[in-house]
Amino acid sequence: MKTILFFCISTALITASSLLTGCSAGGGSGAPQASGEPAAALAVAHWVKGSPVDISDGVHVVEFWATWCPPCRTSIPHLTQIQQQYKDRGVNIIGISNEELSTVEPFVTRMGSKMNYTVAIDEGRSTSKGYMGKYGVNGIPHAFVVKDGVVVWHGHPMAKLEAAIDDALK
Repeated sequence: MKTILFFCISTALITASSLLTGCSAGGGSGAPQASGEPAAALAVAHWVKGSPVDISDGVHVVEFWATWCPPCRTSIPHLTQIQQQYKDRGVNIIGISNEELSTVEPFVTRMGSKMNYTVAIDEGRSTSKGYMGKYGVNGIPHAFVVKDGVVVWHGHPMAKLEAAIDDALK
């Protein structure tokens, strides 16, 4: 009985840890940070949902995610809510995946209005390298707030993203 209880508690803690910290290939998303560095161009192989976005003007959120990542799937409704909250102020959320179109497109279709923001496929991981690689971020989901072509904040999309957007809109 103690073994079963230990197993159940351990499994719950591991699952909770994964959902709260993000998916990673060695390293975490880190604490939210400001940057001030020019944002990398969006090198997009395919716009899955929504129209192309010019991040050189206005406030945008560039978020990296994957269909296989449980914390990414958990953050999708939150990002949709944020997009709805800020759309009238010109904020665009752009979810970037480096997965194949044949994987992402059916996922986005199944999500429907639960994933109601722009979604794109990274061109040869160029966008990911320009953001995730540049800042040494290994875990997803991870978001970058871009104001007028400059990264002004980056961190986990469930951690203070709204405050970062509000600051960028000032």
